[in-house]
Amino acid sequence: MIEDDDKFKQKENLEVKSEKNLLRPIIVIITFLLWCTLLSYFFFPKVKAAINDSGVVPLIMNMQEEQSTPQRGIKAIYYSQDEAKVFSFVTQKRGSTYLHDTIEALINDYPEVALKNGCISLVSSKTKLIGLSVSRGICYVDLSKEFLSSPSYKNYNAYDQIKETLLLDDKIEKVVILVEGKVLDSNYFITQK
Repeated sequence: MIEDDDKFKQKENLEVKSEKNLLRPIIVIITFLLWCTLLSYFFFPKVKAAINDSGVVPLIMNMQEEQSTPQRGIKAIYYSQDEAKVFSFVTQKRGSTYLHDTIEALINDYPEVALKNGCISLVSSKTKLIGLSVSRGICYVDLSKEFLSSPSYKNYNAYDQIKETLLLDDKIEKVVILVEGKVLDSNYFITQK
């Protein structure tokens, strides 16, 4: 019987030791959590003010807006001293179709690759795109009257630049350019020399 009592006492000691082994990590975890809570309570306003003063939040928001700004790859014709050249580049998505964005790019954008090659756009930067639609392979482009003040260069002109750029699309068979709703004669820039 004595032996049995010893075994029983030994088992009790083992259970007490295992409870002590669990108690220490629990105390450490609770102390750590209390310490973190107190630190965040006292220093959160200072950290928040430092983040606001640094301007990091607006910078991150601006970067997210830039990334969310849709872009579109297009092809457009620009003119060098010797010839018309086709350039593929990425531009901001401004309209509902890539054709709309292509015309907007001819008016407003100078792709870096075109500039490096000494190429220019002949479409006046004051021109506004009023509308663009495609029906049965014919692309109708309605531009503001400022388009009429676009310069010519050698044998090149803005009318041909828009026409040839749109004809790069296989779906477009013909281009009709309108100025404020009225069809523009394809010889307008030739007769204005």
